[in-house]
Amino acid sequence: MKSSDEYMFVRFTTHLEMIIQDLGKSIEEYRAKLVIVDSIIALHRAEFIGLGTLAERQQRLNIMLHKLSRLAEVHNISVVITNQVQSRPDDFSAGRDGLCATGGNVMGHATTYRIMLRKAGKARIAIMVDSPYHMYDQTCSMYC
Repeated sequence: MKSSDEYMFVRFTTHLEMIIQDLGKSIEEYRAKLVIVDSIIALHRAEFIGLGTLAERQQRLNIMLHKLSRLAEVHNISVVITNQVQSRPDDFSAGRDGLCATGGNVMGHATTYRIMLRKAGKARIAIMVDSPYHMYDQTCSMYC
């Protein structure tokens, strides 16, 4: 059985949206079991600046996240989405350490598990922030 990795580099949001729209064909062609979208919010934050573009950004994110969720369900695959966090020290909806996912409620509602990774010296700490089956917990298990 030959293993192959398929990478797609994206430079702007409309390109990412097109790739996700046609992703089902690639999943079938390569018999993929895992799809990773690295930093889904980064391009949107760069292209949609200011409060005036917030509604459009959130709608476009929601469409992509819904499509990824549906692909995971239909093709029985795992989808991993990395995201950025932002500090919100004055907001009561932020996490225990004042950090929350960038992208707002759209990101929070579209994911089943949220795991935050952080550096602690040479160690990496994984924190289970949200899960339907696991309580908030923290594990230090990865070393570089």
